[in-house]
Amino acid sequence: MFQFSFPEVTKAYYFTGLGIIVAAYSVYLIISTDDRQPGDHHRSSMLIPILMAAFLTMWIGNRDPTLGIYGDSYNYNLIYNNVQTDEISLTSLPDFSSEWLWAAIMYICRLSDLDVNGWFTVIAFLYTFSAVWAAGVCCPRRPTLATLLIFASFSFLPFGLNGLRNGVACHMVILAIAYYLDDRRIIAGVLAFLILGIHRSSILPITAAIAAVTVLKNPRHALYIWIASIPVSLLLGETLTSMIMNLGFDDRMVQYGGSSLSGDNKFSYTGFRWDFLIYGAIPIVFYWYITFIKGVRDGWYNVIAITYMLSNAFWIIVIRSTFSNRFAYLSWFLMPIMIAYPLSEMRFVDKRDTLAALILPLYLVLSVILLIGL
Repeated sequence: MFQFSFPEVTKAYYFTGLGIIVAAYSVYLIISTDDRQPGDHHRSSMLIPILMAAFLTMWIGNRDPTLGIYGDSYNYNLIYNNVQTDEISLTSLPDFSSEWLWAAIMYICRLSDLDVNGWFTVIAFLYTFSAVWAAGVCCPRRPTLATLLIFASFSFLPFGLNGLRNGVACHMVILAIAYYLDDRRIIAGVLAFLILGIHRSSILPITAAIAAVTVLKNPRHALYIWIASIPVSLLLGETLTSMIMNLGFDDRMVQYGGSSLSGDNKFSYTGFRWDFLIYGAIPIVFYWYITFIKGVRDGWYNVIAITYMLSNAFWIIVIRSTFSNRFAYLSWFLMPIMIAYPLSEMRFVDKRDTLAALILPLYLVLSVILLIGL
């Protein structure tokens, strides 16, 4: 199914194409005369984000997992092809304590006689369009800006090819947070339930978001926790990592903390990564500048920032684990929204669009640099 002649998905092709789009959109932002105030209830067109997501869905979905260049895609290929359709029944679906929704999607695709690329395309659709949906809900004035920042994130492509469950679940977390803040809490609750059915490790950002709207509403306290996590990790990181990995709420915790997983979807070396610590601090510094230096406050921005700081603090503590990148992604997925939201929805400078036109290409260049030195 889906027999199209796509070039193989490589970093060179991806970032070259994305770079052209980013350059064109940055020029548009500079010459744009759209200067509506936040709160004008203006929604920009979603056409460009949808077209980009549709292309990425087909391109990523039609990769060849047998080439050995896509890390975990090879393992997912084996798992999917080993599912025996004549053995699938209602009783073969896992219970709700496991990742039941992920298994259900896989079983339905197998019963529908989709080959592995058909299944990859379904997953790519969920991954890319959940990102676009989240961008549109969080940043209605500039959904294209938010979408491009998501696509330009250095973790977007690797998790679209390797960390499939993690990527889909985390984009849905953004949606759940947005719907909760928009007082559509039943939808947010249903999404949270579905998210845990895709990837149980997503309980970390979900718990952080719940804390942000209940017991830890003060962003200063979240910042103190984030800062404190650095010396705690330096002094007690290895001991705490071992304890956390064996808590038992997710079997993959033990795998991520050790070296039992195969594939190249991990950092090139482990230890205390000061480079990625600084990278993860960028949206926190941006938030602090807008909120406390410029004095512009926003309830949505506070919740997103607190969720990010708490989730990132957890990663800092377990930063030495072999698959530290997978824990990092449980906070880094919020980074493009933390940057895009104020540029789209908050007035903290006179020429937000011009500033966005400068930040967007710099963000893309930073992603390329980090991927090269990963």
